[in-house]
Amino acid sequence: MRERSIAQSDISINVELFGWVYIITNSITQELMVGVTLNPEKRITRVTENEKLVYYRGFTNPFDAMAHKHMLEELSMETLMHNVTQQNPTLKNLISEIGGKVKEFVSPLGEIKGEDTKH
Repeated sequence: MRERSIAQSDISINVELFGWVYIITNSITQELMVGVTLNPEKRITRVTENEKLVYYRGFTNPFDAMAHKHMLEELSMETLMHNVTQQNPTLKNLISEIGGKVKEFVSPLGEIKGEDTKH
């Protein structure tokens, strides 16, 4: 899988992105939803008031996006949350950061490191 992650604090690089992986938390059910989309602007409009976008990452190749999504789904819940909170400690809603910037390659998080356990 091609590595193309850039931290939000780093410079932004303009690259056409064709796949986005995201993690949304639900404050009521405490669930984490890992997903992939080709249209993040449309997906963002479907986030409810009980949900927060806590992770997103863009890919130039949709197959890389699918592979990253499947890798995240294989992590244990504890590992996934640990890695998300390492970069987004307050689990703030990142919708305002991604809105209108879907053509720029910006990711608030670095790489997610995992283990071989299931959720």
